[in-house]
Amino acid sequence: MKKIIVNMFFKNINIVKSPQSRNKVIFQCDEQFFNNWGIYNLLSCNDVGQDVHIHFINPSTKFLSTVEEIKLDIELSISKEILNTDINYFKLKSYYFVSRYFISNMLFDLGLIDTAAITDADIVFNEKIYIPNLVTLGVLHYPQHDNLWKQTGANYLFVTKERVNFLKNIITEYNRRLLITDFESINIDMDKIFRSNLYALDQVCMSHVLKNEKEFFNLTNIDNFITKNNTGKIWTLTGGRQKQRDDIQQKLKNRFNIT
Repeated sequence: MKKIIVNMFFKNINIVKSPQSRNKVIFQCDEQFFNNWGIYNLLSCNDVGQDVHIHFINPSTKFLSTVEEIKLDIELSISKEILNTDINYFKLKSYYFVSRYFISNMLFDLGLIDTAAITDADIVFNEKIYIPNLVTLGVLHYPQHDNLWKQTGANYLFVTKERVNFLKNIITEYNRRLLITDFESINIDMDKIFRSNLYALDQVCMSHVLKNEKEFFNLTNIDNFITKNNTGKIWTLTGGRQKQRDDIQQKLKNRFNIT
């Protein structure tokens, strides 16, 4: 039976450029985050030969035209979403974290893709990722941690069309938590782990749903899969205050010839 999902968000969606490739890296961001960090995800995918779909929130027409004019060897598809951002900061952030799962689920439901590598916007591919044969669901799983936020990593999630219910279950859990979470009570003075378990719902919902999954591949078993120091197959710019360092920004600009 097809799962029916009632969304509080993800309502004003338009596919600007439909996917032609069946296998996509998928990430979400707004204009500012793309210009600062997402551009490097896209350009690194171009370097390694991985097709991309980007979901933009509240993009201007001029910005979309600029993105479509980027010279690429890969196939880039685009969707956009018009969203009221005049809401509680933590509630909005919670949706920014999970909207990539919503658009991926939609692309699967429309029959436009077969596989999705759903990533943070702020990662850089140092090489093309090859998921082992027969894997239909690949998750960064850290079972040693005692809280949902830490038990999975949202940097990279691999899903095939056969396992799309995993995404639907994440979305359902997210919508449930939207109803029961008092976002107004969240503040920066809270303990970081306690606070993150309330609003960093990409990892929280994924960890919750993963408890009922018996068959999945732990991506941490891939040697040197993802690191914060640019020594792995994927370089994540999340954590370690990397995005506050001028030398990191300059390193990225130099690598991708951005002035």
